Amino acid sequence: MNFFKMIPLVALTFFISCNEAHEEADDVDDMKAEEANMQKPEDASKDWIAAWNNNDPASLDSLTGPGASLYMQGKQVDSDSISSWYQVAAPQMENLETQSTASYSGKDVAYEAGSYQHQLKGDSLDMTYRGAYTIIWKRQGDNWKIDVMNIADDMSSDSTRIPENADYN
Repeated sequence: MNFFKMIPLVALTFFISCNEAHEEADDVDDMKAEEANMQKPEDASKDWIAAWNNNDPASLDSLTGPGASLYMQGKQVDSDSISSWYQVAAPQMENLETQSTASYSGKDVAYEAGSYQHQLKGDSLDMTYRGAYTIIWKRQGDNWKIDVMNIADDMSSDSTRIPENADYN
């Protein structure tokens, strides 16, 4: 008789364990859905290049984090310099092309480094300007924003490095 009294307890234990497994599967599904909604750093980079080629400083600003630092030739430019640079440089340049040579993305920080080339609008000589870039992205919510940008107009090693003592916010 004691065996028959145990059947409901065994059945209850079985159903509880099945429910816990179902809840864990739901949690994994929720995490996957959350990750699917998060922007990838390489998508943010593509959006930035598209905004640049569309001469859209407002979109460039939206892809840049507050307090982001701009370095030109490895030397830090004044604060709020990225927004000012977008306003002046974006309307003058066209056909920006980048070629990434190094990249990394972690949970909250990503970087990309490589070479670029572009032309200037109305340039009668039709010159192509080349250089190197490094961009450090930081995750802000579900999106990636530029935190540090270094632009060098040549490929020399001194001008493409961000100094070790640089303030990365």
